[in-house]
This record gives sequence, C-alpha cells and structure tokens, in this order.
Amino acid sequence: MGNNTVTILCSGFGLGFYTPGLIINYNLKKKQVDTEVLVFENYIVKDKKEHINDSKKAYHENFSVALIAQKLPRDMKQSIDENAVEELLLGWKKEDRCNFIVLSGHWVYILDRYCEMIKPKKVNVDLLYIDSELSPSWKSLKKYNPEYSSRYHEKWIVNAEKMEACFKIPVTERSPIPFRQRRNSIVIHGGGWGMGTYQSKIPELEEQSFSLDIVAYEQSEAKDQKPGNRYFMNDPSWSAWNRNENGEYGFPPLGEIKEGEKPVFTSKEEYHRWFDVTCEAKAIVSKPGGGTMIDSLSSGTPIVFLEPFGKHEKKNAELWEQLGFGIQYDKWRESGYSMDVLERLHENIIRAKDSIPDYVCDYIKNLTARGES
Repeated sequence: MGNNTVTILCSGFGLGFYTPGLIINYNLKKKQVDTEVLVFENYIVKDKKEHINDSKKAYHENFSVALIAQKLPRDMKQSIDENAVEELLLGWKKEDRCNFIVLSGHWVYILDRYCEMIKPKKVNVDLLYIDSELSPSWKSLKKYNPEYSSRYHEKWIVNAEKMEACFKIPVTERSPIPFRQRRNSIVIHGGGWGMGTYQSKIPELEEQSFSLDIVAYEQSEAKDQKPGNRYFMNDPSWSAWNRNENGEYGFPPLGEIKEGEKPVFTSKEEYHRWFDVTCEAKAIVSKPGGGTMIDSLSSGTPIVFLEPFGKHEKKNAELWEQLGFGIQYDKWRESGYSMDVLERLHENIIRAKDSIPDYVCDYIKNLTARGES
C-alpha cells in the first residue's frame, strides 16, 4: 500500500453502498491499480454496530418503520470509535494516502479530519453518489455540514436533475442475454435488506404464466413453494463489515433454498452471485434502489418499480422510467403484465448502455492525467 493506493470507502448499512464499491475494487485491480476497501461500520462504537442487525430486522418486518427512520437526520460523529479512527488516520498519513472513492456520506467527517491532519497536502476524493438524488447518509451530512463537498469531486452514477445516466459500473464483461433467449422468469426482491412491498406482489405474479426468482430474507419465507418458483437467500451469518477467510471484504454468499435440503452458500470474487439470476430474467420487480439500477443497466434487465424507500428512490424510478429502462408496477399490471412492454424496455437499455461512460475507465483516465497510474 502507498500513496497511489485507491481507498474505496463503503458502508454495510445498505448493500447499495457496499456491492458497487466491491465491483469497482475488482475492476480497478484487473487494471493493475492498487486498492483497499474499508467499511464504515468498523469505525463506530461497538454498541451502535450491534444494533444495526436489529434495525435490519425491524425494517424488513415493517416498511413504514424504515420509511420513518430514513427521514431522521443522523450526525454520525456521535457514533465514531475515536481510537479506531485515530489509528486509521495515522496509517493513511504514514502511507501518504491521497486517492479515495467514497460511497457513503458517513465517511466524510473522517476524511475531513484526514485533510486537516495532512494539510497543505491535497487529496483526490470522489464522492460517488449511487442514487439520482442524495440518499439519507448524504442528506444527513448536508444538514450538519452544507459545504461538505467543497474540497472533493462529486460524481453521480445517475442524476435526477440532469435526467441522465452519467456513468455505468459494469458488473461483468459479458454481453446481455437477448430478451427472447431468457428464462420466462421474473426476479423479485426487496433490496439488500429485504424491504418494501415485494412480498405482497408474489401471489399476483404467481397467477401469471412466468416463474418467480425470489430473494428470501429468512428461510421460512420459502415454505410451500409453488412449482417453477425458486427462492434464494444470502447467508444469514454473513456481515458486510466482517472480512472473509482471505482477510478481504467479499460479496454476500448466496444459496438456493430447496425444501428438505440444507442451503449451500457460495460467493464469487468478481461480483455478487445474484447478478447471474438477474441476467437470465425478463424483469426485476423491486423498489428502485441505486444498486438495482446498476444491475439493470449492466444486465439489460428492465425494472418494474414498487414503492420507493424515500425520495431518492422515487427520483430513481422517475429517471429510469424517463430513460425508458423501467415501468411502474401498476402501469405494467394495466398492460396485462405485457412481455412486449418488457422487451421494449430491454431493447432501450441495450441501445443506450454502450454510450454511457464506464466509471472505472474514467477514474483511471483521471489518475493517469495526474501521473498517478
């Protein structure tokens, strides 16, 4: 590690601020860039970290609780583990770290302290917004520090104000599967935490002619499976802020839940295994999270939008619909769950995706321009 290392600062509080960071990390390493991933939750006090899983369970069981909670501003300075942060900053200073990609607003207070510690040296920081409008960690930061971005670079993957997809984060190098060669299946999930109204749509969709690939939050949700449906689940013992046996942060191990069989959870180094299921599907039925939009663009799979998790996801859905990459669930239902509608959306994505810049390629170009790669 050294001053050319790109430090990727993620958060495990939502997989949308974790999974894209790991994909970026893998793609940078493929291009011979030295990187390190860090997860914010390892720099907060123990009791705060231990309560995160309680919040996950509460938000899964009651979406209205999650909607209320995400509106409450949080000053994360009160949760910082000072000893862990001080050790981290001294390590960065010793190695002369200067390149950072930040996926969660919770990290900015720590970065500000680092900037003060090393000034007049400058840092190169991308504040990478996964959603098309500021999500809760960034909104809370802005409430307490309106000028938080003044010395950093703001980069949007998707931008509601400009109504455009600014960058793509390719999950794999494979070409999307043509629509008519895909399984006659619909993917349905509630994001990384299993939130939202997705479970209420399962009976409706089961009445149609396609199979469902469902992400379960708990194994009990896969009881009494209908023929043709498949249930998958992330390993419940996995945590985003725990390193794997190789001492690295990894993607959540995924397993298929089959009646009478113990699930086998496996992961990949390159990307999240759920993406392989998404690539084969005709559509994703989900709340409009930023990570789901990355999967949609990379796989060519349109999104059928359920109720959003806050204003930022509402803006995500409006943008994706405006671009012709997705449709509201009620509109799709009014069309008679039309496959022709989904095929048109798929084709729109395929036509557009090649013209959208690759974030990693753009980042490396900027590093090269500064003589750092």
